[in-house]
Amino acid sequence: MLNRAKVFFSIRIRMLAVVSVAVIALLPTGSTLAVEADPPLIYSGFAFSGDFQNRDRLYPFTAQISRDRNGTFLDEILRQKVMARPALASRLKLDLADGKQDISSVAFALVNENVETQWVDGKLWVIVTVQANVLAFNRASNSLVASYPLRVRSARVRETMPGSAELQAMVREVYTTSNTSENIFDQWLNRLETIKLRKGARKYLRVTGVTMTPQAESIVKASGKDATSIKNQTANFLEAAVAEAGGIPIVPNSVGEAIGSKMAYRFANGSDLQLTLPDPDYSLTFEIRDFVSKKIEKAAYFQDIYRVKATVELKQPDLEQVILNEGVYDTAIITRPKQADVQLADWDQYYKTLQSLIQQVGKQMTHVDDAWLKDNASRESAAKPAFENTNQLIQKLL
Repeated sequence: MLNRAKVFFSIRIRMLAVVSVAVIALLPTGSTLAVEADPPLIYSGFAFSGDFQNRDRLYPFTAQISRDRNGTFLDEILRQKVMARPALASRLKLDLADGKQDISSVAFALVNENVETQWVDGKLWVIVTVQANVLAFNRASNSLVASYPLRVRSARVRETMPGSAELQAMVREVYTTSNTSENIFDQWLNRLETIKLRKGARKYLRVTGVTMTPQAESIVKASGKDATSIKNQTANFLEAAVAEAGGIPIVPNSVGEAIGSKMAYRFANGSDLQLTLPDPDYSLTFEIRDFVSKKIEKAAYFQDIYRVKATVELKQPDLEQVILNEGVYDTAIITRPKQADVQLADWDQYYKTLQSLIQQVGKQMTHVDDAWLKDNASRESAAKPAFENTNQLIQKLL
Protein backbone atom coordinates (compact mmCIF):
# COMPACT_ATOMS: atom_id res chain seq x y z
CA MET A 1 0.00 0.00 0.00
CA LEU A 2 1.32 3.45 -0.89
CA ASN A 3 2.22 5.82 1.92
CA ARG A 4 -0.95 7.60 3.04
CA ALA A 5 1.02 10.75 3.82
CA LYS A 6 0.48 12.18 0.34
CA VAL A 7 1.90 15.45 -0.85
CA PHE A 8 -0.67 17.56 -2.72
CA PHE A 9 0.34 21.06 -3.63
CA SER A 10 -0.31 23.88 -6.02
CA ILE A 11 2.49 25.85 -7.64
CA ARG A 12 2.45 28.35 -4.78
CA ILE A 13 2.64 25.70 -2.09
CA ARG A 14 5.35 23.89 -3.99
CA MET A 15 7.41 27.07 -4.30
CA LEU A 16 7.09 27.78 -0.60
CA ALA A 17 8.17 24.25 0.21
CA VAL A 18 11.25 24.44 -1.97
CA VAL A 19 12.34 27.90 -0.83
CA SER A 20 12.50 26.85 2.79
CA VAL A 21 16.04 26.43 4.04
CA ALA A 22 16.69 23.16 5.80
CA VAL A 23 19.39 23.45 8.40
CA ILE A 24 20.14 20.41 10.48
CA ALA A 25 22.29 20.80 13.55
CA LEU A 26 22.78 17.40 15.02
CA LEU A 27 22.25 18.10 18.70
CA PRO A 28 21.03 15.60 21.30
CA THR A 29 17.61 16.66 22.57
CA GLY A 30 17.82 18.30 25.97
CA SER A 31 21.59 17.91 26.08
CA THR A 32 23.29 19.60 29.05
CA LEU A 33 26.80 18.34 28.38
CA ALA A 34 29.81 20.62 28.13
CA VAL A 35 33.19 20.38 26.45
CA GLU A 36 35.67 18.58 28.65
CA ALA A 37 37.71 21.25 30.46
CA ASP A 38 40.40 19.27 32.29
CA PRO A 39 42.58 18.60 30.42
CA PRO A 40 41.69 21.05 27.62
CA LEU A 41 41.11 20.01 24.06
CA ILE A 42 43.74 20.98 21.52
CA TYR A 43 42.20 22.99 18.70
CA SER A 44 43.39 21.63 15.35
CA GLY A 45 41.28 23.76 13.02
CA PHE A 46 39.94 22.94 9.55
CA ALA A 47 40.65 19.61 7.86
CA PHE A 48 39.63 17.82 4.66
CA SER A 49 38.56 14.19 5.12
CA GLY A 50 39.92 11.68 2.65
CA ASP A 51 42.92 11.33 0.40
CA PHE A 52 44.20 14.87 -0.15
CA GLN A 53 45.01 14.08 -3.77
CA ASN A 54 41.25 13.67 -4.32
CA ARG A 55 40.39 16.95 -2.60
CA ASP A 56 39.44 18.77 -5.82
CA ARG A 57 37.18 15.90 -6.87
CA LEU A 58 35.52 15.44 -3.49
CA TYR A 59 35.15 19.11 -2.54
CA PRO A 60 35.63 21.16 -5.74
CA PHE A 61 34.31 24.50 -4.48
CA THR A 62 35.59 24.34 -0.91
CA ALA A 63 39.00 23.28 -2.22
CA GLN A 64 39.18 26.47 -4.28
CA ILE A 65 37.91 28.64 -1.42
CA SER A 66 40.45 27.15 0.98
CA ARG A 67 43.35 28.36 -1.18
CA ASP A 68 42.63 32.02 -0.34
CA ARG A 69 45.15 33.77 1.91
CA ASN A 70 47.80 31.18 1.20
CA GLY A 71 45.56 28.36 2.31
CA THR A 72 44.60 29.82 5.69
CA PHE A 73 41.25 31.47 4.83
CA LEU A 74 38.80 28.92 6.23
CA ASP A 75 40.91 28.11 9.24
CA GLU A 76 41.20 31.80 10.12
CA ILE A 77 37.43 32.26 9.97
CA LEU A 78 36.85 29.29 12.23
CA ARG A 79 39.52 30.44 14.69
CA GLN A 80 37.94 33.90 14.86
CA LYS A 81 34.58 32.35 15.63
CA VAL A 82 36.15 30.28 18.42
CA MET A 83 37.71 33.40 19.94
CA ALA A 84 34.32 35.14 19.81
CA ARG A 85 33.04 32.56 22.28
CA PRO A 86 35.17 33.15 25.39
CA ALA A 87 33.71 30.26 27.38
CA LEU A 88 34.54 27.82 24.59
CA ALA A 89 37.92 29.38 23.80
CA SER A 90 38.97 28.98 27.43
CA ARG A 91 38.50 25.23 27.12
CA LEU A 92 40.61 24.91 23.97
CA LYS A 93 44.36 25.12 23.51
CA LEU A 94 44.76 27.30 20.44
CA ASP A 95 48.54 27.05 20.21
CA LEU A 96 50.22 24.37 18.13
CA ALA A 97 50.81 21.12 20.01
CA ASP A 98 53.90 18.96 19.68
CA GLY A 99 51.78 15.87 19.12
CA LYS A 100 53.32 14.00 22.03
CA GLN A 101 50.80 14.97 24.69
CA ASP A 102 48.30 12.26 25.53
CA ILE A 103 45.27 14.57 25.32
CA SER A 104 42.52 14.89 22.77
CA SER A 105 42.54 17.23 19.79
CA VAL A 106 39.44 18.49 18.03
CA ALA A 107 39.02 19.52 14.39
CA PHE A 108 36.39 20.59 11.89
CA ALA A 109 36.55 17.72 9.38
CA LEU A 110 34.80 18.33 6.06
CA VAL A 111 32.99 15.20 4.91
CA ASN A 112 30.71 16.14 2.02
CA GLU A 113 30.03 19.04 -0.34
CA ASN A 114 27.12 18.77 -2.75
CA VAL A 115 25.36 21.21 -5.09
CA GLU A 116 22.01 20.27 -6.65
CA THR A 117 19.82 22.17 -9.13
CA GLN A 118 16.06 21.85 -9.66
CA TRP A 119 13.75 23.62 -12.09
CA VAL A 120 10.32 24.54 -10.67
CA ASP A 121 7.85 26.68 -12.63
CA GLY A 122 10.58 28.23 -14.72
CA LYS A 123 12.76 29.05 -11.71
CA LEU A 124 16.01 27.34 -10.91
CA TRP A 125 16.64 26.34 -7.31
CA VAL A 126 20.23 25.70 -6.27
CA ILE A 127 20.60 23.60 -3.11
CA VAL A 128 23.94 23.49 -1.32
CA THR A 129 24.69 20.78 1.25
CA VAL A 130 27.81 20.76 3.42
CA GLN A 131 28.43 18.00 5.96
CA ALA A 132 31.23 17.93 8.54
CA ASN A 133 32.26 16.15 11.72
CA VAL A 134 33.31 17.38 15.11
CA LEU A 135 36.36 15.13 15.01
CA ALA A 136 38.07 14.30 18.30
CA PHE A 137 41.32 12.35 18.10
CA ASN A 138 44.57 11.63 19.91
CA ARG A 139 47.70 12.75 18.05
CA ALA A 140 50.03 10.78 20.28
CA SER A 141 48.40 7.49 19.24
CA ASN A 142 46.87 8.65 15.92
CA SER A 143 43.55 7.20 17.06
CA LEU A 144 39.96 8.35 16.82
CA VAL A 145 38.27 9.38 20.07
CA ALA A 146 34.83 10.34 18.72
CA SER A 147 33.14 11.82 15.66
CA TYR A 148 29.87 13.78 15.72
CA PRO A 149 28.31 14.55 12.31
CA LEU A 150 26.39 17.71 11.40
CA ARG A 151 25.19 19.23 8.14
CA VAL A 152 23.71 22.41 6.68
CA ARG A 153 21.53 22.77 3.59
CA SER A 154 20.57 26.06 1.95
CA ALA A 155 18.51 26.87 -1.13
CA ARG A 156 18.64 29.89 -3.45
CA VAL A 157 16.57 30.77 -6.54
CA ARG A 158 18.10 31.83 -9.84
CA GLU A 159 16.62 32.78 -13.22
CA THR A 160 19.29 30.90 -15.17
CA MET A 161 21.83 28.17 -14.56
CA PRO A 162 24.65 29.73 -12.48
CA GLY A 163 28.22 29.41 -13.64
CA SER A 164 31.07 27.94 -11.66
CA ALA A 165 31.99 31.27 -10.04
CA GLU A 166 28.45 31.83 -8.75
CA LEU A 167 28.19 28.28 -7.43
CA GLN A 168 31.49 28.76 -5.64
CA ALA A 169 30.14 31.97 -4.09
CA MET A 170 27.09 30.08 -2.80
CA VAL A 171 29.27 27.42 -1.19
CA ARG A 172 31.51 30.14 0.24
CA GLU A 173 28.45 31.69 1.87
CA VAL A 174 27.90 28.51 3.90
CA TYR A 175 31.21 29.26 5.64
CA THR A 176 30.99 33.07 5.82
CA THR A 177 27.34 34.10 6.22
CA SER A 178 26.42 36.13 9.32
CA ASN A 179 23.24 34.05 9.60
CA THR A 180 24.42 31.60 12.25
CA SER A 181 21.64 29.11 11.51
CA GLU A 182 22.99 28.72 7.95
CA ASN A 183 26.71 28.86 8.78
CA ILE A 184 28.39 25.44 9.05
CA PHE A 185 31.14 26.81 11.33
CA ASP A 186 28.58 28.22 13.79
CA GLN A 187 26.72 24.91 13.79
CA TRP A 188 30.01 23.06 14.37
CA LEU A 189 30.78 25.28 17.37
CA ASN A 190 27.26 24.78 18.73
CA ARG A 191 27.79 21.04 18.50
CA LEU A 192 31.23 21.24 20.10
CA GLU A 193 29.77 23.10 23.07
CA THR A 194 27.42 20.20 23.83
CA ILE A 195 29.79 17.23 23.84
CA LYS A 196 31.75 15.70 26.67
CA LEU A 197 34.27 13.13 25.62
CA ARG A 198 33.78 9.91 27.51
CA LYS A 199 36.76 8.40 29.27
CA GLY A 200 37.34 4.67 29.20
CA ALA A 201 35.74 2.03 26.97
CA ARG A 202 33.13 2.95 24.39
CA LYS A 203 31.01 0.94 22.01
CA TYR A 204 31.23 2.08 18.39
CA LEU A 205 28.75 2.15 15.50
CA ARG A 206 29.79 2.59 11.89
CA VAL A 207 28.15 2.64 8.46
CA THR A 208 30.14 -0.08 6.74
CA GLY A 209 28.37 -0.48 3.43
CA VAL A 210 25.89 0.97 0.96
CA THR A 211 24.94 -1.16 -2.03
CA MET A 212 22.50 -1.06 -4.95
CA THR A 213 20.71 -3.82 -6.77
CA PRO A 214 21.29 -3.93 -10.55
CA GLN A 215 17.84 -2.44 -11.20
CA ALA A 216 18.46 0.47 -8.83
CA GLU A 217 21.87 1.13 -10.32
CA SER A 218 20.42 1.13 -13.82
CA ILE A 219 18.06 3.97 -12.82
CA VAL A 220 20.97 5.94 -11.38
CA LYS A 221 23.05 5.54 -14.53
CA ALA A 222 20.10 6.32 -16.82
CA SER A 223 19.69 9.59 -14.90
CA GLY A 224 23.28 10.52 -15.71
CA LYS A 225 24.48 10.11 -12.12
CA ASP A 226 27.53 8.31 -10.81
CA ALA A 227 26.53 5.28 -8.70
CA THR A 228 29.66 5.42 -6.54
CA SER A 229 29.00 9.06 -5.69
CA ILE A 230 25.38 8.32 -4.75
CA LYS A 231 26.50 5.46 -2.50
CA ASN A 232 28.98 7.75 -0.76
CA GLN A 233 26.35 10.43 -0.24
CA THR A 234 23.88 7.86 1.03
CA ALA A 235 26.41 6.66 3.61
CA ASN A 236 26.97 10.25 4.74
CA PHE A 237 23.23 10.91 5.00
CA LEU A 238 22.69 7.68 6.93
CA GLU A 239 25.37 8.29 9.55
CA ALA A 240 24.16 11.88 9.99
CA ALA A 241 20.53 10.78 10.37
CA VAL A 242 21.36 8.19 13.04
CA ALA A 243 23.69 10.57 14.90
CA GLU A 244 21.06 13.32 14.79
CA ALA A 245 18.26 11.14 16.07
CA GLY A 246 20.30 9.38 18.74
CA GLY A 247 22.74 12.11 19.75
CA ILE A 248 25.59 9.62 19.47
CA PRO A 249 29.12 9.69 18.01
CA ILE A 250 29.75 7.51 14.97
CA VAL A 251 32.95 6.16 13.46
CA PRO A 252 33.33 7.83 10.02
CA ASN A 253 31.88 5.56 7.36
CA SER A 254 34.07 3.32 5.26
CA VAL A 255 32.13 3.77 2.02
CA GLY A 256 34.14 6.74 0.76
CA GLU A 257 37.78 7.53 1.39
CA ALA A 258 38.56 5.24 4.32
CA ILE A 259 41.07 2.52 3.56
CA GLY A 260 40.71 -0.42 5.91
CA SER A 261 40.99 0.89 9.45
CA LYS A 262 42.64 4.19 8.43
CA MET A 263 41.17 7.59 7.57
CA ALA A 264 43.26 10.38 6.05
CA TYR A 265 43.01 14.06 6.97
CA ARG A 266 44.85 17.15 5.73
CA PHE A 267 44.82 20.26 7.96
CA ALA A 268 44.96 23.92 7.01
CA ASN A 269 48.56 24.17 8.25
CA GLY A 270 49.56 21.53 5.69
CA SER A 271 50.00 18.66 8.13
CA ASP A 272 48.71 15.20 7.27
CA LEU A 273 47.19 12.66 9.62
CA GLN A 274 46.26 9.01 9.18
CA LEU A 275 43.86 8.18 11.98
CA THR A 276 43.43 4.61 13.14
CA LEU A 277 39.71 3.97 13.37
CA PRO A 278 38.36 1.60 16.01
CA ASP A 279 36.76 -1.62 14.85
CA PRO A 280 33.01 -1.11 15.03
CA ASP A 281 31.12 -3.09 17.64
CA TYR A 282 28.04 -2.60 15.46
CA SER A 283 27.92 -2.24 11.69
CA LEU A 284 25.12 -0.55 9.76
CA THR A 285 24.48 -1.27 6.09
CA PHE A 286 21.93 0.03 3.60
CA GLU A 287 20.87 -1.47 0.28
CA ILE A 288 18.93 0.58 -2.25
CA ARG A 289 16.68 -2.02 -3.87
CA ASP A 290 14.73 -0.02 -6.43
CA PHE A 291 13.44 3.33 -7.66
CA VAL A 292 9.92 3.09 -9.07
CA SER A 293 7.47 5.70 -10.36
CA LYS A 294 4.00 5.99 -11.81
CA LYS A 295 2.26 8.91 -13.54
CA ILE A 296 -1.53 9.31 -13.46
CA GLU A 297 -3.59 11.80 -15.47
CA LYS A 298 -6.84 13.17 -14.04
CA ALA A 299 -9.25 15.71 -15.48
CA ALA A 300 -7.67 18.73 -13.78
CA TYR A 301 -4.25 17.52 -12.71
CA PHE A 302 -1.38 15.11 -13.12
CA GLN A 303 -0.27 12.90 -10.27
CA ASP A 304 3.32 11.66 -10.01
CA ILE A 305 4.15 8.84 -7.59
CA TYR A 306 7.77 8.13 -6.63
CA ARG A 307 8.91 5.33 -4.36
CA VAL A 308 12.35 4.27 -3.09
CA LYS A 309 12.77 0.76 -1.69
CA ALA A 310 15.66 -0.24 0.55
CA THR A 311 16.87 -2.66 3.21
CA VAL A 312 18.55 -1.53 6.42
CA GLU A 313 20.65 -3.95 8.47
CA LEU A 314 22.34 -3.54 11.85
CA LYS A 315 24.50 -6.33 13.21
CA GLN A 316 27.14 -7.16 15.77
CA PRO A 317 29.93 -8.72 13.70
CA ASP A 318 31.88 -10.38 16.51
CA LEU A 319 28.86 -12.36 17.66
CA GLU A 320 27.43 -12.71 14.14
CA GLN A 321 24.22 -11.34 15.59
CA VAL A 322 21.71 -9.54 13.36
CA ILE A 323 19.80 -6.95 15.36
CA LEU A 324 17.86 -5.35 12.52
CA ASN A 325 17.21 -6.46 8.95
CA GLU A 326 14.11 -4.89 7.49
CA GLY A 327 12.79 -3.79 4.13
CA VAL A 328 11.71 -0.14 4.17
CA TYR A 329 10.39 2.31 1.62
CA ASP A 330 9.18 5.88 1.27
CA THR A 331 6.71 7.34 -1.19
CA ALA A 332 6.13 10.83 -2.53
CA ILE A 333 2.86 11.66 -4.31
CA ILE A 334 2.95 14.97 -6.15
CA THR A 335 -0.12 16.61 -7.69
CA ARG A 336 0.45 19.08 -10.54
CA PRO A 337 -2.48 21.24 -11.75
CA LYS A 338 -2.77 21.05 -15.53
CA GLN A 339 -2.89 24.81 -15.91
CA ALA A 340 0.46 25.15 -14.15
CA ASP A 341 3.66 24.55 -16.06
CA VAL A 342 5.46 22.34 -13.54
CA GLN A 343 8.19 20.09 -14.88
CA LEU A 344 9.59 17.38 -12.63
CA ALA A 345 12.93 15.68 -13.10
CA ASP A 346 12.52 12.06 -12.05
CA TRP A 347 15.94 11.75 -10.46
CA ASP A 348 15.42 14.86 -8.32
CA GLN A 349 12.26 13.28 -6.90
CA TYR A 350 13.95 9.92 -6.35
CA TYR A 351 16.86 11.60 -4.59
CA LYS A 352 14.63 13.64 -2.27
CA THR A 353 12.58 10.55 -1.47
CA LEU A 354 15.76 8.60 -0.72
CA GLN A 355 16.90 11.32 1.68
CA SER A 356 13.47 11.37 3.33
CA LEU A 357 13.60 7.60 3.76
CA ILE A 358 17.06 7.73 5.35
CA GLN A 359 15.99 10.50 7.73
CA GLN A 360 12.96 8.48 8.83
CA VAL A 361 15.01 5.29 9.27
CA GLY A 362 17.34 7.22 11.57
CA LYS A 363 14.37 8.29 13.67
CA GLN A 364 12.96 4.76 13.86
CA MET A 365 16.30 3.48 15.09
CA THR A 366 15.89 5.63 18.19
CA HIS A 367 12.13 5.80 18.66
CA VAL A 368 9.60 3.48 17.02
CA ASP A 369 6.56 5.03 15.37
CA ASP A 370 3.85 2.38 14.84
CA ALA A 371 2.12 4.43 12.15
CA TRP A 372 5.36 4.80 10.21
CA LEU A 373 6.04 1.05 10.36
CA LYS A 374 2.56 0.31 9.07
CA ASP A 375 3.06 2.51 6.01
CA ASN A 376 6.81 2.18 5.40
CA ALA A 377 8.09 -1.18 6.60
CA SER A 378 7.73 -4.23 4.36
CA ARG A 379 6.67 -6.37 7.33
CA GLU A 380 4.63 -3.55 8.87
CA SER A 381 4.08 -4.06 12.63
CA ALA A 382 6.05 -7.32 12.59
CA ALA A 383 9.19 -5.18 12.20
CA LYS A 384 8.61 -3.45 15.55
CA PRO A 385 10.61 -5.83 17.82
CA ALA A 386 13.74 -5.43 15.68
CA PHE A 387 13.49 -1.64 15.75
CA GLU A 388 12.85 -1.72 19.52
CA ASN A 389 16.02 -3.77 19.99
CA THR A 390 17.83 -1.15 17.93
CA ASN A 391 16.43 1.60 20.16
CA GLN A 392 17.88 -0.12 23.21
CA LEU A 393 21.28 -0.53 21.56
CA ILE A 394 21.48 3.15 20.58
CA GLN A 395 20.98 4.14 24.22
CA LYS A 396 24.12 2.19 25.12
CA LEU A 397 26.18 4.26 22.68
CA LEU A 398 25.46 7.64 24.30
